[in-house]
Amino acid sequence: MPASSPETWAIEVASKDPDVIAGSLVALWRLRMRVSHQVIVFARGPEGGGVGYDRGVLLARDQALQFGVCVSWESFRDLGEVCRDEVRFSLTVPANARSSKPSASAPNRASPTPTQAPSDAVLVGAGDIASCSNLKGSAATAAILDHTPGAIFAAGDEAYPSGSLEQYQACYAPTWGRFRARTKPALGNHEYLTPHASGYFAYFGSAAGNATRGYYAFDLNGWRIYMMNSNCSEVGGCQQGSPQEVWLRGDINAHPAICSMAIWHHPRFSSGLTGSDEDMQDMWADLYAAGAEMLVVGHDHIYERFAPLDAAGRIDRKRGIREFVVGTGGGSHEAIGTPVTGSEVRNNNTYGVLKLTLKPDSFRWDFLPERGKTFTDSGAGVCH
Repeated sequence: MPASSPETWAIEVASKDPDVIAGSLVALWRLRMRVSHQVIVFARGPEGGGVGYDRGVLLARDQALQFGVCVSWESFRDLGEVCRDEVRFSLTVPANARSSKPSASAPNRASPTPTQAPSDAVLVGAGDIASCSNLKGSAATAAILDHTPGAIFAAGDEAYPSGSLEQYQACYAPTWGRFRARTKPALGNHEYLTPHASGYFAYFGSAAGNATRGYYAFDLNGWRIYMMNSNCSEVGGCQQGSPQEVWLRGDINAHPAICSMAIWHHPRFSSGLTGSDEDMQDMWADLYAAGAEMLVVGHDHIYERFAPLDAAGRIDRKRGIREFVVGTGGGSHEAIGTPVTGSEVRNNNTYGVLKLTLKPDSFRWDFLPERGKTFTDSGAGVCH
């Protein structure tokens, strides 16, 4: 048990049915614990028996149980030893409550019903997309998006070679352009080969945010998502105290969220041709301090997934940021160099898109390859 005395909330349920008990705890958790880190619901009997997780409740025997939630842990094996920042429920079951006793030989693990669980949201996309010299790659990834509902992100360098309005209209529009109404764009370095990235802002309009900044944020299924401008010399720098960094910290404070992520163009860490870029280090550190889950980037024309990393780029599986390099939108392929710290998966011969399934407290990723290719990557994580 935690060293300090946990807060106690008293609740009453009208049933002994573990499904009803679990539902009551889940409802209270969603109402009262929105500012917490990852949360699980547990049940513990007088001898320590009975553990619930994934916001369901497992009743190991028909006896008085202690219920609660735990906002951080090391493993599921012994919550009595590892649970921290615990909040307990003083559970009262009236004498006339309906009885539905779980069998001791067949424990009943209850979980929220489908009507209680919010619907999933999808955010899917890539960077480094349409090359006017060859539209085959961007056509292949656009074909994937034709059958993938949800919001779309474009992580910079959407129209090669220089992101002019004419190139957006002639090269991006015939492929990814048909999804413009559901696209959240970010700026790449090639956009600025046209002065002030004017072609990008003219094509995407208000969806691209303020044309003097090129960074903005939006909400999706409880997630706060930051579309940042990693072309630092174009926006007054990216260091601590720069206009963009001050804006980011201010927005984090103004919009606290259990789950958050960022998308920008230049990778903070990469094993690709141009490699890791330190210009956005202070932004990365701000996001880590805020408990952000993911960063999605492009620039290097590869796919690479990293282990969760801390502010200094060291592996931190408990609360680190997981970075994805997704420069696979169709522009071209590039070489991969020596893997850098934390690199887990790499590929440089497959165009495709990264599909993110965003739940209110967790996420799943799936790399969807172009037709005819077999490389893929998938996994899941929980919000900090």
